[in-house]
Amino acid sequence: MDITFLGTASAQPSPTRNHSSLAFRCDGEVWLFDCGEATQHQFIHMNNNPSLYVPDPSATIESALPSPAWNPPKFSKLSRVFLTHLHGDHCFGLPGLLCTAGAVVRVADAADSVAAPIHVYGPRGVRAYVRNMLDASMSRIGRGIVIHELLLPTDAILITTSYPPPHIDESEGTDFIAKKIISNENAGNNSDNSHWYWDILTGNPQGKSGASRLSVQSAPIKHTVPTVGYLILEARTAGRLHVEKLTPILMRNKAALGLKNPMVLLARIKNGETLTMPDGTVVSPREFLEPARRGRRVLVLGDTCDAVHSAFVDLVDGLAREDVAEAVGDGDEKTVIVDIVVHEATNACLKSDLDAGATVLGVQEQTIEHGHSTPEIAAEFARRVGAARLVLNHFSNRYKGDGAETSLGIMEEVRQIAVNSFGPNVVCARDFMGVVVTRP
Repeated sequence: MDITFLGTASAQPSPTRNHSSLAFRCDGEVWLFDCGEATQHQFIHMNNNPSLYVPDPSATIESALPSPAWNPPKFSKLSRVFLTHLHGDHCFGLPGLLCTAGAVVRVADAADSVAAPIHVYGPRGVRAYVRNMLDASMSRIGRGIVIHELLLPTDAILITTSYPPPHIDESEGTDFIAKKIISNENAGNNSDNSHWYWDILTGNPQGKSGASRLSVQSAPIKHTVPTVGYLILEARTAGRLHVEKLTPILMRNKAALGLKNPMVLLARIKNGETLTMPDGTVVSPREFLEPARRGRRVLVLGDTCDAVHSAFVDLVDGLAREDVAEAVGDGDEKTVIVDIVVHEATNACLKSDLDAGATVLGVQEQTIEHGHSTPEIAAEFARRVGAARLVLNHFSNRYKGDGAETSLGIMEEVRQIAVNSFGPNVVCARDFMGVVVTRP
C-alpha cells in the first residue's frame, strides 16, 4: 500500500507543481484522489521516467520506497476516482483522464488491465459536471463510468430536475445520503453539517485482494464550496493462533472427540469460540489467540480551513474505542489511530514574511478567509485524530517543489512549523513523491 503524489499545487500550477492529485495503490489497484488539470500527463511522465520518483525526505519516517525499485502506479489499474470538491484545480483533468483510461484498457495486455467501469465519487454536482463535459465534447468512455454522489439530506431535493440525462457509456451509480453522528453537542440540530458522514465502500475482511478488504468513509469539511475528505480503512487481520500449544490438547482428545482430524477445530477457536475438551480442558481464544492487528488507515482531506469540527473526529474516536475493545494495535505508548493524514497547507508565515511585517495571526486569518489551512491548522487536526504521520500538500505557487537547495530550505521551514506542534513525523509533499503505508 502506497501513495504517489501527482500534483501538489494549490489554485495555480507552477513549473514544479502540478494541480492536485494523488494515486493511492493497494496490491496494484489504483485509486485516484482529485484529478487536476494534466493529471494524466503526470501518469505518463512517471511511467516513462521512473527517475522522477522523489523518496520521502524525512529521516524520521522509514516509509520511503527505494528509488531503484520503484514501480510507478499503472494507468491501466485505475479503478476509482474520488473528488473532494469541484474547484477546477481539483477536477479539470477528469474528462480527459476518463477518455484516455478507456483507450488504455483497450490496448493494454489482458493480464495488465482492469476492464470494469471506472467509478467516480464526489459531492453534489459531480454527476452533472462529468455528463456535461463528456456530452459537450461528444466523448466516449471505452470502459464505461459509474458516477456516485455524496449528498446531504437537503441535496436530494435540489437534483431531481436539474441534472442532464445519463451519458451513453454511463451505468447507474448510487446517491449516498449522509448519516448523522448524534452527540450531546449536536442533538436536535439538523442544520449542523459537522457531524454528517457517508459509508461509501464496505470491505470484505475475507477478500482475496488487498483492495477488496478496504472500506471508505467520507465526511464534509469546511471550505468555500461543498467539500469532503475520505477515510480509507483496511480490515483487521486476525491474531496468530498458537497451534503448537493447541496440538497436544487436541490430539490427546482425538478419540473422545470422535474426529479423524481434530485439527479442524482450530478454525472455530480462531473465530473466537471457546471449546471444552472431553478431558475437561477449556480452550479459550483469549489464551491461545493473539490480539487482532488493526488494518492500515489513511485520511485524505480536500481543501479546508477547519476539519477539526467535522465528523472525521467522531469517526476516528469510534475507531479508537473499537481498538480498545478488540485489543488491537501495536502497543506503542502513543496511541496511533490513523497511519497517515494528508492535509493541505496552502500558506505559511515564514521568516521572510515576518521580516516583511506580516504576522502569524494575520497570515492565518487571511488563509482561513479563503477556505484554506496553514501548517499549524493541519498539525492541530492530525494531532486530534491520533495520526502517526502528517503529509502536507496543496501549496501556494510561492513555494517551489523542486530539488533546488533554496526550495528545499523553504519547504523545510514550512515543515518545521507543523513539527513544532505535531512532532517530527511531518513531510511536505512534492510531485512524484512516494510514501509507503506500513502495517501497524
